[in-house]
Amino acid sequence: MKLLFINQYYWPDTAATAQVLADLCERLARAGHDVHVFCSRGQYQPGSGRSGNLPRSETHNGVQIHRIAATGFAKRGRFGRLLDYLSFHALIGLKTLTAGWRYDTIVTLTTPPLVGIYATPIALLSRTRHVCWVMDLHPDLEFDLGLFSRFNPAARLALWLNNVHLRRADACVVLGPHMKRRLLDKRVPAGRLHEIAMWGLDLPPDSPPSPLRDQLGLAGKIVVMYSGNAGVIHTFDDICAAMRELDSDGRIAFVFVGGGRRMDQIKAFAQEHALRNTHFVNYVPRDELAGTLRLGDVHLASLREGMSGVAVPSKLYGVMAAGRPIVFVGPEACESAEHIRTHRCGFTVPIGDTAGLLAALRRLAGDPFLRREMGDAARLAFETTFNADAGFDQWRRLLESPA
Repeated sequence: MKLLFINQYYWPDTAATAQVLADLCERLARAGHDVHVFCSRGQYQPGSGRSGNLPRSETHNGVQIHRIAATGFAKRGRFGRLLDYLSFHALIGLKTLTAGWRYDTIVTLTTPPLVGIYATPIALLSRTRHVCWVMDLHPDLEFDLGLFSRFNPAARLALWLNNVHLRRADACVVLGPHMKRRLLDKRVPAGRLHEIAMWGLDLPPDSPPSPLRDQLGLAGKIVVMYSGNAGVIHTFDDICAAMRELDSDGRIAFVFVGGGRRMDQIKAFAQEHALRNTHFVNYVPRDELAGTLRLGDVHLASLREGMSGVAVPSKLYGVMAAGRPIVFVGPEACESAEHIRTHRCGFTVPIGDTAGLLAALRRLAGDPFLRREMGDAARLAFETTFNADAGFDQWRRLLESPA
């Protein structure tokens, strides 16, 4: 089949959607499909290993990449991100509407929001199938965060357009049962909903250890790590409180690897309270991620209240691949919390329960056998369920099934 995937980010970008999309597209190309990606040319995360504008077109591991010359101001704040979304929308809309009909199937992701609306008329007027891969649910996310009023005319239009294109799609891939429930509430037909979980990067067992332990002076420390994006969907109040409480505990060091809108706030908290146990590192290239994730003896993840079914933090699956226990702060009823409980690979802590978070961290710090037991359970969950091959098998069955 001739397949087209549309997302703002793709290889060599280190964004989670870029990495997962590359995993899938390259496997589909190896399976004999003609795979194309429409993405942005100029915007990518630090640490990708490449600099300057990327080429408009290139083939990488069998995937033909077509990059749109949209703006790249995201690192300059919310207004810059908005400009990037608008410019990419305008250019990708024109390219999709003029060229999309040449493909057997178009798969649209949700970065930027509403990018799938351009595939809707193509699917209606031709034999091209449209599959929505719902990574985040917009504009529900913005409503639940209070960024937009539900009475705002532009926001209401965005909600209507999003609901229409989800209902019209031939299939919608969701990341778990809570997200599925959200789409059912939007009257998306149940027969068109397919649950396919995210997956973690398959980390090579012989990868070199991260030099960060020596560089940051962490010898003999239990490293509690947060790796990836610290964004508006996450919560850090309890984590910051735990950092402050444990500053006098010489056993434990906190390491934040990555970036995001909330990372500056965490840094400011650490500076305000003169924390000696907290370290910050920028994004690392994908080929260094294995060593970096394994540097963490315990990993942290979080999700704000109200985000269940709207977003699913992907960092859990990388931690599983690294074989490390995880402590999750967030709603008890969400995909991440339920995976951790099902596979017994960590602890879940309700938002606001700083005492519970401290108890979980102290217990793991003081019990190497428990860390190993939960880490082994995490790796087993990755090997059996949350790996790219398992995800590819589900995607292949969906894409190769009769329309």
